[in-house]
Amino acid sequence: MGKPSRAAKVAHYLGLSTWFGGTLFGQVSLNPAVSSIGDEEERGRVLNEAWARFQAANLPAMLSTLLGWRLGGVRDDSELRAQGLTRAKDILLGGAAFNTMASALLGASTAASSRDGATPVRSGTKPSPRTPPEASLALRLLRFTGDGSLVLLAATVVVSALIEAVEPKPRGFLSRLLWD
Repeated sequence: MGKPSRAAKVAHYLGLSTWFGGTLFGQVSLNPAVSSIGDEEERGRVLNEAWARFQAANLPAMLSTLLGWRLGGVRDDSELRAQGLTRAKDILLGGAAFNTMASALLGASTAASSRDGATPVRSGTKPSPRTPPEASLALRLLRFTGDGSLVLLAATVVVSALIEAVEPKPRGFLSRLLWD
């Protein structure tokens, strides 16, 4: 097990910060703020366009995070620091990736239910009485998957910081003999 490359570590943490930061902004700011737009269809159009634009950055950020973690050596380095936290981060990243993909699919489904993505909504996760039934269900599920992504990503950031705070154990055979 060698050290992770700097490029892999940068890609992992830049991806994670983009993934978490964008999700935080969307859940805390964008989704509730669209309710101030007077027309329900315009709310849906703005919301769907904004999330579609974000997905163009979010999905590559997610891939960068996961590839840096698994293939770039970041996980191997973390395993030398804190095995239990590394396994916890595996689970958190898997859950966040699942929720992010589910959210992207649900969002695309909501947008596709009306012409030009102008699906009538109360807010980013609340349907209006005029929301088509399939989009209403997708919006209700988005509340769960979006909040789930946010919680899992926040926990991933915390666990990542805890892992980085632990000194790595010696890597070589002789070092391990002398260490113990």
